[in-house]
Amino acid sequence: MRKWFIKLAALTLVISMSLGFAKTKVVVAGWGGESEIAMYKGLLQKFNASHPNIDAQFMHIPDKDYWTKLTAMFAAGKAPDLFFTNNITFPALASKGVAQPLEPFIEKDNYDTSIFYKGILDAFKYNGKLMAFPRDISNMVVYYNRDLLKAAGLADPDPNWTWDDFLRYAKALTKEENGKRTQWGVSFYTYFLFWEPWVWSNGGRWYSPDRSKYLLNQPAAVQGLQFYVDLRWKYHVAPTPAESADQSTFGMFLSGKTGLIVDGRWRVPSLKKKAKFDWDIVPFPKGKAGSIVDIDGSGWAMSHQSRHKDAAWEVLKYLAGPEGSVVFTKGGLIIPAIGFDPKQPEATNAILKAFFQPPPPRHQQYFLTVNKTAMPTETFERWNEAQNIINKALGPVWEGKASVKEALDKAAPAVQKILDEVQAQRKK
Repeated sequence: MRKWFIKLAALTLVISMSLGFAKTKVVVAGWGGESEIAMYKGLLQKFNASHPNIDAQFMHIPDKDYWTKLTAMFAAGKAPDLFFTNNITFPALASKGVAQPLEPFIEKDNYDTSIFYKGILDAFKYNGKLMAFPRDISNMVVYYNRDLLKAAGLADPDPNWTWDDFLRYAKALTKEENGKRTQWGVSFYTYFLFWEPWVWSNGGRWYSPDRSKYLLNQPAAVQGLQFYVDLRWKYHVAPTPAESADQSTFGMFLSGKTGLIVDGRWRVPSLKKKAKFDWDIVPFPKGKAGSIVDIDGSGWAMSHQSRHKDAAWEVLKYLAGPEGSVVFTKGGLIIPAIGFDPKQPEATNAILKAFFQPPPPRHQQYFLTVNKTAMPTETFERWNEAQNIINKALGPVWEGKASVKEALDKAAPAVQKILDEVQAQRKK
């Protein structure tokens, strides 16, 4: 009797599995610290509880090894079902055919992608097809030291301020004693993310929309970047390398040596903890083309190699949707890629509520409102190679030893050659 019962139980298990009751394993690869790993595991545990036929598991890969290991997994045919990525690196991956276009799943479910900010959604398109759902965005605002502004007789900047206003503030915040500057109006970064808003807001672009032409040496782009460089070398309202010495750009703002700094939300925790002055944020000033900052970010793509795409789609929707977004937002980790969804007011209101932490900054809504006019960095398959050439050419500009036009013209032939090769490769 006992043997008969065991055989019956085994037969029942086999029949259940054949009828589809076995769990479908979905592997989600990503990077992150301990707190982020904990968020992933908690989310996927909750997802699995409500989806008894799916077993979603998180595969953590340290960020320093992430792209190397992920590339190797694709080459070996052992890729995860979903993988975390950012829009800067993504085109190089997408060009190798590793990601699954999401339109078939979106159309099948009639999924409303308008819940995401358009700019970051566009950042994850390749050859016109959406390849990933965004989780978060990064952008730029202007932080200001309100104590220094008051001391200079300046009111809080108007959110619609212009480049002329910005320069006026920077001049008023710059101090000199005995022929030596002791305080500067604005901090100065040379990394591309911090100066491309000056190019865009003046109407310039890095490349043509199809990435076939190099445009960074054209008048609008040159003039925008030249204005930024002039803050340091013409108007002397930003510290030179010698004046900065061994102080970091953010460190000078934190210590009260500079009154303004263009930076991202990632500075908020440090300022809350360390700043000994009253501070706040305001949108980037308007140039000839308006106020345009970057809307870059990260999100999840589905592997073309996944053998369980329908199940992976369910996990993807959950992670990138309101339930997943509120968890990552509440942890203070991200600016959410989801805006307000009138079809899901309670869920998206929860995301907004999670985003708004107790001040400072008092005007933290600007981290969200600037996204309306923001645009993603103009990446393409070999963007890193082109960027290295541009960075090298601009080296003397940051030192005050070359003009912007001269440097960007110098980079033009090599960058254009890369663009031509990319176009040729796309046609094969």
